[in-house]
Amino acid sequence: MKKYVILLILAVASLYGRSQSLETIKIMIDLTQYDKAKDALDKFMSDPKNATDPKAWYYKAFVYSALARQATKPFAESKSLNEVSYAALKKYAEMDPKMPLTKEENNSTLYNVYYSFYDLGVKRYNEKNFPESYDFFKTTLEVHDYAFTKKLDGPNGLKFSAHDTDVVWNLAVLANELKKKDEAAAYYKKIADAGLKDAKYAEAYDELIKKYKRENNKELFEKYITLAKNYYPVDKIYWESNEIEFVTKGLEKEELFKKYEELTLSHPDNYMVFFNYGLELDRYIISADAKGSDITAYKKKVPELFKKAISINSTIDANMLLTNFYYNASFDYIDEANKIKGTKPDDVKKRNEQLALSKAALNMGLPYGEETVKLFAGLKQYKMSDKVNYKQVVDIVLKTYKQNGNAAKVAEFEKLKAEVEKL
Repeated sequence: MKKYVILLILAVASLYGRSQSLETIKIMIDLTQYDKAKDALDKFMSDPKNATDPKAWYYKAFVYSALARQATKPFAESKSLNEVSYAALKKYAEMDPKMPLTKEENNSTLYNVYYSFYDLGVKRYNEKNFPESYDFFKTTLEVHDYAFTKKLDGPNGLKFSAHDTDVVWNLAVLANELKKKDEAAAYYKKIADAGLKDAKYAEAYDELIKKYKRENNKELFEKYITLAKNYYPVDKIYWESNEIEFVTKGLEKEELFKKYEELTLSHPDNYMVFFNYGLELDRYIISADAKGSDITAYKKKVPELFKKAISINSTIDANMLLTNFYYNASFDYIDEANKIKGTKPDDVKKRNEQLALSKAALNMGLPYGEETVKLFAGLKQYKMSDKVNYKQVVDIVLKTYKQNGNAAKVAEFEKLKAEVEKL
């Protein structure tokens, strides 16, 4: 936030008061004898009758603000003086709504109170005193909102915008640091509702999206996910992954598959849609829930989904799952062949057809198995799960080449298998 040095201009007004003391106090102020003016004001206003004079409250605000900004003042005293000054300004406005004295000085005192609170917040932040810094920035924002709401413009055309971006963002960061989740969300919402889209503000949208996803608030989730996708298209995949999680949350079986089918149309280039859809179908096919159901269409759908996912992003997971799908399918065909016990020509033919389908399934998985091996080989480090899966896919590829009688490839993958075993 750009800082301004505001020249303190005390309104020069004719004093028609019932008390000579107030005129004397003004002379002290004109001579910048602020400590004396403060003592005289405190004594003057201790009389309830004098405390009804609006001018006294204006002078109090002016003097206390001037003292608060003196470099020699201790931190705690500056804080207290600013608080009193701000309260006195509001009291003055309440007692005299036309506010002639603050108008004559172009609200310099109010703006100086604002910047003084801001500076105190910055100092406490630099000292890592986050609780106090947070409180100061809250008061700074309060002063801003007060001035903006009442249309109190400052000197030399200075005026507050509707949204005090720097202060609000400081409050959001500090609230998050202090684990004030609800308060942080309120400030994040101010950022997002103001349509701010600098890179650093992406966190605001992200936090709101996660909040409303947890709360299952469809209206607000959709509002902020739409803004995030619009302002930060570079993170499109991340935003869409949140969308997918939100719309599929709690869905199972046919309802889940139907929703994924819709997502393939609305998100035709999203890897996670096709990968997750394929994964969910694959899990369902081998689950107890699928027993007794016609899953023929699902079995046909799974490889189509994984292939689409791979066309978008060829990952280890997608290639490995497709390899496993074809490998398991090859055993399904063998099981079908073993069920045919007859020796009649027709039985033999059907059995051989199933065995041929088994071999074909293995070969359909071969290119994806080799791609998985290639991707695993490119890893710099291996987790335990990586080692297990790497060995498994090498073994599948090796078995396929053995079935095909490809001696050269068998030798190559026998050697690789031995190396992978050492990982």
